[in-house]
Amino acid sequence: MSLTVPAFKRPFYYGLTVLLFYFFLFVIFFSPVVFHGRLLAPGDGTLYHVAYFYSTRLLWDPLLLAGSPMFADPQVMMWYPPALLFSLLPGSWNIFVILAYVLAAGAMHGYVHAVTGSRLAGFVAGISYGLSGFMMVHLGHTAIIHSAAWIPLLVWSFEMTRRRLSYGWFVAGSLAVACSFLAGHTQIFVYGIGLSAGYAIILGWSAPVGRWRYYGVMLAQLSLGLSLAAIQIIPTMELVSQTTRAGYDFSDFISYSLPPHQMPMLLFPALYGGLWGYGLREYFGAWNLTELTGYTGLLPLMLAAVGVCASRHRLLAWFWLAAGLLAFVLTLGDATPVARLVYRLPVVSGFRVPARHFIETTFAISVLSGLGIAAIQRERTTRRAVLGAVFTGATLMALGLLVAHLSRLTEYADKKGISHLSLSPRTNSAIAIPLLAFLAASAGLIYWHKRPRSVFRSALLLTILTLDLASFGWFHDWSGYSPHKSILSPPPIASRYREVLSTTHQRVLSARGVRGSVNELPPNLSRLWGVPSVNGYGPLIISRVSQLLSLSGTGGVEQAWHNPSDQSLNIMGARYLLLPRGETMTDAHGINWAAEDMGLWLGSGCDKPQPDSVRFELSSSFRASKIGIVSRLACSSGTPEGEEVARILVSDDNGNVQAQSLLAGRDTSEWAYDCNVVKPHMQHRRAEVFKTFSASMYDEPCEGHMYVTELALGRAQNIKSVKIQWVGRSGALILEKVNLIDELTERTEPLDYAAASSDRWRLVENANGVRVYENSQARPRAWLVSEAINVRPEEALATIKSSRLPDGRSFDPSKTVLTEEPINLAPHAADNRASAQIIHLSGSMMEARTSSASSALLVTSDVYYPGWQATIDGAATRLFRVNYALRGVAVPPGEHVVRFVFRPRSFYYGAAISAISLLALGPLIFYSCVERHSSVVPVEPTNRSAAH
Repeated sequence: MSLTVPAFKRPFYYGLTVLLFYFFLFVIFFSPVVFHGRLLAPGDGTLYHVAYFYSTRLLWDPLLLAGSPMFADPQVMMWYPPALLFSLLPGSWNIFVILAYVLAAGAMHGYVHAVTGSRLAGFVAGISYGLSGFMMVHLGHTAIIHSAAWIPLLVWSFEMTRRRLSYGWFVAGSLAVACSFLAGHTQIFVYGIGLSAGYAIILGWSAPVGRWRYYGVMLAQLSLGLSLAAIQIIPTMELVSQTTRAGYDFSDFISYSLPPHQMPMLLFPALYGGLWGYGLREYFGAWNLTELTGYTGLLPLMLAAVGVCASRHRLLAWFWLAAGLLAFVLTLGDATPVARLVYRLPVVSGFRVPARHFIETTFAISVLSGLGIAAIQRERTTRRAVLGAVFTGATLMALGLLVAHLSRLTEYADKKGISHLSLSPRTNSAIAIPLLAFLAASAGLIYWHKRPRSVFRSALLLTILTLDLASFGWFHDWSGYSPHKSILSPPPIASRYREVLSTTHQRVLSARGVRGSVNELPPNLSRLWGVPSVNGYGPLIISRVSQLLSLSGTGGVEQAWHNPSDQSLNIMGARYLLLPRGETMTDAHGINWAAEDMGLWLGSGCDKPQPDSVRFELSSSFRASKIGIVSRLACSSGTPEGEEVARILVSDDNGNVQAQSLLAGRDTSEWAYDCNVVKPHMQHRRAEVFKTFSASMYDEPCEGHMYVTELALGRAQNIKSVKIQWVGRSGALILEKVNLIDELTERTEPLDYAAASSDRWRLVENANGVRVYENSQARPRAWLVSEAINVRPEEALATIKSSRLPDGRSFDPSKTVLTEEPINLAPHAADNRASAQIIHLSGSMMEARTSSASSALLVTSDVYYPGWQATIDGAATRLFRVNYALRGVAVPPGEHVVRFVFRPRSFYYGAAISAISLLALGPLIFYSCVERHSSVVPVEPTNRSAAH
C-alpha cells in the first residue's frame, strides 16, 4: 500500500524553516535595540513612521499642517496589510520592522533557490539582500524597506509563471505588486516594477508557456496588483498634483547622486566616516551617507563574478549583470548623460535621489552571488576561476584605494575640520576593516570551493558572509540613534497644551520642526500625542501650505513667526510657539551671544518689503552698561563712511530713553565687502568681523561677513526695551544678534526673536529646555469677515507675508479675506457683533454656528483640499479657497449652521476599484488552493531493516 502526501507540504515546511532562520538571524542582529527597550526607528523612523503607525488612521488628519489628507499619503501605510495588523498589537513596532527584512531575504532565497536548485545559493542570496548596505541604512525609512521587501517575490512569481501557468503564482505576484505600493514608497515601487518588467520581457521571450501567452498573463498580473492598490494609488496621484513634486526640475531630480569620487565607498563604506565603532564618527562626504551607501559586501561581489562567468543560466546571468550595471550608472546622476534621458520618463522624473537605484544593483549582485554558488557546487568552474574572482576583487580594492588617493580624500576631510586623516590601514579602521573582511572572504571562498558539499564549510561561508555585511550594517545609525520606547508616551507639556487647545481649537507651532526636542512637541510626534500642530514633516506636503508657512525641509518655520508683518501663522491659528531654551556661544573676547542668528531685516533698500524698525521688550529689566550688536548691511556699497544707518533707542525702567547710532564702516559694513563684484564700489571701510561665511555673488564664490560692535551707554541702566530704527538712505540692515552687557558683573542678556515681537508673542513659561510663547494675534478656528478682495494666487501670498494689499492698504485678516475668484458680498457696514463658534469638530467634519446682521464670509484656519464640501443649514453651498490655502463659505445674514464634510472622490473611486479587484481575487485564491491540493507524490513505506 502506498501513502500519498500533498506535494505542497514539503515546500511549505521548508519555506517555514527558511523564514524562521531569517527571523532569528535578524532578531539577533538587531538585539542591541530589540532587547533593550528601544525602537528600530532612527531618524525618520521616529519622526514620521512610528508617529503614524501608532496613530488612529483617518481620511483627513486635523492634527498636522492645519489639516492634511492622511489617506492620500502612501508613507502613512494606511492600507498596507502588515501595518494594519501589527499596529493593533501593543509593542509590535520592532517585529513589524524585522518583518521587512525577513520577507526580503526569504523571497530572495526562494527566487534564487528556484532558478538554481541550490539551498545554499538561496541562503547566500537572501543574506546578501537582507543585510545589504542599502537595506541597513534605510532602516529608518520604514516605507523603503517594506516596499523593497516585495520585489523578490514579484520577480519570483514572474519566473515561476514563465515555466508553468499557475493560479497560485498569479495571486502571489499580484499581491506583491499591491503590497509593494501600499508599503508606502512609490519610488522604490516604481524601480521594482521596472526591474521586474525588464525581467519578464527579456526572460519571457523564451518562456516555456509561450511568449505572448506569458506576456499577457504578466500584464494581467500587474494590472490586478495595481487595481488592488487603487485605494492608495488614486488618492496619492491627486495629492502629488498639489505638491511641489509636480514640478521637479532637473537639479531636483539629480539631488543626492553618488559623486564619482566617492565610488570607493562601495568597497570601503566608512571611508568618509559616519559609522559607529570606526573611530571617525563624523561624516565628511557629500550629503548624505544614508542615501549614498550601496555596500553589497565583498564576498557577494566575488561570487557574482563567478556567477557571471560560470553560470549555466547564461541569459539570466547576463540580464542581472546588465540590470546591475545600468542601475549603478543611474546612481551617478548627471555624471553620465543617461540621467538626462531618464529625466524625460513620466513618473520617474518626479523622483529625487538617484542613489536609490542601489536597490536594483543590490538585487542583481545578490542574485548573481547565488548563481556563483550554484556554479561552484555543480563544478562548472575551476579553482583557477575562483582565484581569478579573488584576484579581481583584490584589483578592485586596490583601485578603490587609488581613487581615494587621487580624489584628494584628505582635502575633503580638511574642509570639515578633520585634520591628519590617514590612508594607512594601520591607523585608519575604515580601510583596515574592509581589507580584513576581504582577506577573510577570499580565504573562506577558496576553502569552501575545495569541498562545496561540506555542511561545515558551507556554514563557515555563510558566517563569513554575515560578518562581511555586518562590518558595515552593524555600525550604522540604527545602533546609535534608535530611541527608547518611552518616546511614545507624551511629555507633561503635551498633555497640558492638548487640553488647552481642545477648547480653543487652535494649534501649536514647533519652530524647529523635527529638529526640536521632545518638549518642543516636534511634528509628527505631536500627532501621536494628540496635540494639533501648524507645521508638519513629510515628503508630500501641499505646496501652498509649505509656501504659506515658509516650511524648511525639516518641518521648521524659521521666518514666518518672527516677522511681525507675516500673517500666515495668525490665519492658521498658531496659538502657541515653542522654542528651545536659548543656547549661547562665547566669542574671542569672552562675551556670550545667542548661538542662533536672527536674520532680522530692516529697511527695504534691497527691493524686499521689510519693516523699518524692531523693538525688543524684556520680560524683566536687565542692568547693562553696553549694547552689543552683530549685523551686516546689504545693497549698501554706495553708503559713505560714517553714515548713520540705524538708531538705537534704549529705554530703562523709568521711561528714560538713550540714543546711540550705528555707523557704516565703524559698527557694520556690507556683507559682500570682499566679493570681487562689490569691492571696487565700496564707499565705507570694513568693520570688525564677527564671523565669515561662504557665499556667492552673481554665481562667483566669495566670502561674506557679519560684523560686531559694542556701544557704550552713558551710564548703567536697568534696561526694559531696545528699539532699533533703520535710518539709512539706501540698502538694508540685517540684525543677527543683539546683546545687553553689564561690564561690572560680566553678565550678558542675549535678546531673541520673540522679544522683538512682544506685542505679538507673550512668554508663558520657560522650563524643561523649552520656551513657550502665546500669540496674541492668532485667529480662532473660524471667524467672519465683511470684505472679500479678489487677487491672483501670488498676490495673495505676498499680501499675507507683508500685510500689504496690492493697492498699498494694510491687510487685516480679521476684517478682510483674499479670494481667487469673485465672491459677491453686498456692500454694508461691518457687524461688530458678528460671531462664529465651533460646535462640533472631528477628523472629517466640522460644524460652526454663525450670527451676523449682514452677509459675510466664514473663514476657517483649515487647509483647502479637493473633497471638502460645505452646507448651510443642510443646503449645499459653494466652498472657496481663501487666504491662499484656507477654506471659506459665503453666509447670508442671520443665524446659521455651516457644516464642512470631507468626502474625497479619489478615495471612493480607488476603494471601489480595489473592492472589485478583491472580489476577482477570491476565485483565483480558491483555484490556487485546489491546484495545490491536487498535487500529490507517492511515498513508499519505510522498511526499517532495509534502512539499517
